[in-house]
Amino acid sequence: MDGPVGIYILGTAGCGKSTLAASLARWMEEGGYPFQLVNLDPGADASPYEPDVDVRDWMTLADIMDEYELGPNGAQIVAADMLALYSSRIRSSLDLDEGRYIIFDTPGQMELFTFREASRELVRNLVKNSMLVYLVDPFNARTPSGFTSQLMLSALARLRFLVPSLEILSKSDMAEPSVMENIRRWQEFPDQLMADLIEESDSNPSLSNELGIGIFRAMDDLGIASSLFPVSAVKGEGMERIYEVAQLTFGGGEDLAPAETED
Repeated sequence: MDGPVGIYILGTAGCGKSTLAASLARWMEEGGYPFQLVNLDPGADASPYEPDVDVRDWMTLADIMDEYELGPNGAQIVAADMLALYSSRIRSSLDLDEGRYIIFDTPGQMELFTFREASRELVRNLVKNSMLVYLVDPFNARTPSGFTSQLMLSALARLRFLVPSLEILSKSDMAEPSVMENIRRWQEFPDQLMADLIEESDSNPSLSNELGIGIFRAMDDLGIASSLFPVSAVKGEGMERIYEVAQLTFGGGEDLAPAETED
């Protein structure tokens, strides 16, 4: 690989980003792969890991609220834009050795990170090789429209950052079997998803058949649904898949053996 690989963990609030970041870091540590874990959320009160680089060393949501006399929502917007101001400090704290992985735990409010221009600059400047790992929360994907909406959010994030993206189903060990079965069917049989979208819209006057079908066709063309796979951060299941995709994308599939890492 030409330089390190930045893995940005992204998803809606409560989808398990920090838990996944901790699990992926633990998996890499046990495998002997070099990595750093970076917290980009200035509003994080607590996290399931000890970050190697922490944006809270330079700014916190509480400090921004006090300094600018803002409420939590306004402070989060200011914090999202201020991330770019600290990009040089964050970058200087990173170990940019070739073959290293840098796991970025992004802010809890996905829209404040994804749709702010400052975040695009941050991703563009911190690490040369970057990819998104988008978490689909099964609890927000129970219905055909919910499932489709989650995947379209992932597509929008990919469009915003213009970097490779991997979609995963988080909390697979916590979701109800019936929900997991529906998601499996929608992945394996796209026509079933379209039929269920039509049925859902027929039973709800506020939904449009044309809208649901149009979004489904765009998603099907992008091949998003077929690439979704389940992980469990709590059990540590599926971490190797994230690593394999990163290797395939940036290293041509060539593995970095732990022994080489130690040398």
